[in-house]
Amino acid sequence: MRKILSLRTTLIVFIILMLVMSSTVFAGAYTTASSAPAEAPARLDLKLMHPPSPSTVATATGPLGKFSLDEIGPGEVVDVKFVESKISTPGWVIIDARSEEDYKKGHIPGAINFGGKGLVTVLKSPMDGRVVSADRFAKIMSENGISNGTELIVYGAANDYHVYIEASPLYYGAKSWHYLNGGYEGWVKAGKKVETTNTKLPAATFKAKVVNPNMYVSTYQMADIVINKDSKYYLIDTRSTDEYNGIGFGAVPRAGRIPGAISYPVDINYDKANGVLAVSKFADIYKNVPKNKTIIVYCHRGCRTSFAFLALRSLGYKDVRIYEDSFVVYGAWMELPLEEEHFLNLRGDIQSTVNWVKTEQSKPAPEVKVEPVQKPIESNNNDNS
Repeated sequence: MRKILSLRTTLIVFIILMLVMSSTVFAGAYTTASSAPAEAPARLDLKLMHPPSPSTVATATGPLGKFSLDEIGPGEVVDVKFVESKISTPGWVIIDARSEEDYKKGHIPGAINFGGKGLVTVLKSPMDGRVVSADRFAKIMSENGISNGTELIVYGAANDYHVYIEASPLYYGAKSWHYLNGGYEGWVKAGKKVETTNTKLPAATFKAKVVNPNMYVSTYQMADIVINKDSKYYLIDTRSTDEYNGIGFGAVPRAGRIPGAISYPVDINYDKANGVLAVSKFADIYKNVPKNKTIIVYCHRGCRTSFAFLALRSLGYKDVRIYEDSFVVYGAWMELPLEEEHFLNLRGDIQSTVNWVKTEQSKPAPEVKVEPVQKPIESNNNDNS
């Protein structure tokens, strides 16, 4: 009997020691405010667990500060007539954001091209898709003849939201950043002149200075908003309906959505024939978005936020932010909560898993989570951008 008690005592002591050691090992990953009540749960120190990489633009860990769209330069959806009036106009530069190959086949007269596979591969990191650093941005702009005083118009293929680059030129202090509705196809359809000669501007000086860092939301800040269930914020998910409902695996190995986000898929902002919708139609689409809250838009990697950002700005919203890391980072940080959380099964035949996902995506999507007064919005735009 004594041996049994001794064994039990030894086992209990061993377990206690293991618990103490475990708490010591993980203590560095947690912080608890000294002024917090004793019963307050420990809080993950995400910056310790996920230190920002050199390519991270939004790195703030404190609460979001104030921001207004009035602080940055204008950015509007413009038409062919407007762009035509700016050709050869001093102080204006038109950027063809398509690939160099497409640019050489024909482009708007006087438009410049940044080379490569398109502007999105130049102004966003090829590794993780983040917006390039201020120094890198300034170098690219300067080499292409753009200064801080240059008014900018960008276009790509029809309805290509990638080319707006999360409004990063405005974030870094560009004078303006307008988007040509209908893109190159719209220009050609209107019967306007095109050219194939390469336009190269003399080098200029662009000094990149973040106008207000609060325009971009960091993952640390997004985590705080979600965990604290802060009602001051309204989250807009611009990914497809499938991704929103946890069917698409954009951020392997987890799928799902940021808790509390409302679905506004990117393709509700345009139709294939006529491009980006009129402001009057935006008013109906976004009628349930409150103007007294901070609006944060996100997608998989940031690109699909562009049209929602432009739409809300055209409707007079002032406090609209972009979650720069978007779901590809949020979903990869396993500590952060998701709604409709699903995991990709990497065991065995991966192709079978891919085929299963495709089968699921072909089925009618489940009802989208929306506010009571809002109709479900469906989309299958799964481009992972």
